[in-house]
Amino acid sequence: MQNILVIRLSAIGDIILASAPLLNLKISHPEARIYFLTKEKNREVAGMLAGVDEVMTIPDESGLFALFRIADNLDKIGFEVVLDLHGNFRSHFISRHLAGLKERYSKRRWQRLRATFRGKRKHITPDPPHTIDLYNQAAGQAGFPAVARRAVVCIKRTDTPPDSIGPGGPVIAIAPGASFPTKQWFPERFESLAVNLHSKLGARIVLYLTDSDWEMERLREKIPDTHLKIYLNTPLPQLAGSLKAASILVSNDSALAHLGSAVGTPVLALFGPTHPTLGFAPRGLSDKIIQADEFCRPCSLHGRRRCYREEQYCFTRILVEDVFASVVEGLKENSKGNRAVFVDRDGTLIKEKEFIRDPAEVEPEDGSIEAVKLLNAAGHKVVVISNQSGVARGYFSEETVQTINERVRTLFRQEGALIDDILYCPHLPKGEVREYSKQCSCRKPSPGMIEEASRRHNINPFLSAVIGDKISDVELAHVCGARGILVKTGYGTREAEKLSLRNYLRPEYIADNLLDGVRYLSGS
Repeated sequence: MQNILVIRLSAIGDIILASAPLLNLKISHPEARIYFLTKEKNREVAGMLAGVDEVMTIPDESGLFALFRIADNLDKIGFEVVLDLHGNFRSHFISRHLAGLKERYSKRRWQRLRATFRGKRKHITPDPPHTIDLYNQAAGQAGFPAVARRAVVCIKRTDTPPDSIGPGGPVIAIAPGASFPTKQWFPERFESLAVNLHSKLGARIVLYLTDSDWEMERLREKIPDTHLKIYLNTPLPQLAGSLKAASILVSNDSALAHLGSAVGTPVLALFGPTHPTLGFAPRGLSDKIIQADEFCRPCSLHGRRRCYREEQYCFTRILVEDVFASVVEGLKENSKGNRAVFVDRDGTLIKEKEFIRDPAEVEPEDGSIEAVKLLNAAGHKVVVISNQSGVARGYFSEETVQTINERVRTLFRQEGALIDDILYCPHLPKGEVREYSKQCSCRKPSPGMIEEASRRHNINPFLSAVIGDKISDVELAHVCGARGILVKTGYGTREAEKLSLRNYLRPEYIADNLLDGVRYLSGS
């Protein structure tokens, strides 16, 4: 497979959600070149998606002749697969004029129409498929399995200096804008929330404004400059680093809610006329929705319809004190999460010995004990994650894996190196043991083990790193938003050579061993 075209013309939040299927395409076919077609105004945001090799654009306003010319130029490139993640007239017109296998994502039009119906027949799906799931479903029909299921965007660390804001309490990001005025909680309530967070918690406020809500700059009169940073009409890629540094983001149902989620900041999203049943809620591990249970919600798919009632109860019933309490609860529970380093076992933490069956064979890699000690001293959680397909192959039992894992913990503990947890995946598609022969969500590069460890130990993968000797460890880091380091021990040297032969997702650093990787993390 040579070329794959993915079409998502707008809007910004939907483009960010497309990051998951794009990662799946790249992981499944690293030899392919992936093109992403969007509107010109969304070029910068599309450039933040890790699986994309080339961003192509169409004019923000395109007539039929222009679309025909664009389709003709695209057809000259030649695509084996065309994935339409938009499903409107323009995207359909372009895709139908191209050769290759074509798949189009299901918009659930009938279900969404029933949800927005004004009357007693309104139907709210209690557990609706998320838009990311629908994107992945379309990709799956084209033969691409779903590994990534959450939005992740890339941040160039050198381009995102910290906000110029003084020391103090937690950093609370507030984004009062939205695509339509009807989707915006009231500016005076956002202002009251910001003042209360500063006065009662000593919070530092970072405010993201556009022309439609620039009047909120008057907060400068109520919050000192040392505790207030305001961005006005700043492109989203430039805001990503600022968002990642925040403790919590409070926003409407907007593009910034998805961007905050995609950089690992807990999002408190205020949903008024829209509703999670439509499938567009932010999907981070710690994201939460604040909403009022009004019979008329959702009133339209995108929330642009003017309210027909005497007041917009879906927002008037969301009180400042309620949102304030949710922020306090998130800070108390440390919803931002802890830092961790997820370490592969065989070939990274201990020497690779091809399906270890005897605990006596466990031998730490050179420098790995010192590496774990350095992580302990830095306050990082240390979690070992390991694919143990030997169970599915019938080479040994889960009890054997658990015995070996306990031996690993004991050896390191005896030297003063503490491992917080060890997780493993016993599965393998088409394995010999039926019980373990399946496509699971925990086998690397799927994120199941990292997400389980994150729930157990309140870890934020976006603040963490994955270190291993396989490309699947690097891919896992991309899927979870973590930093990825490939070591040359175990199979690492062979895997590093493969990076130059195919278009794999790249590690941030190639280390000699685990200790070198940990030292790199400590110095950067």
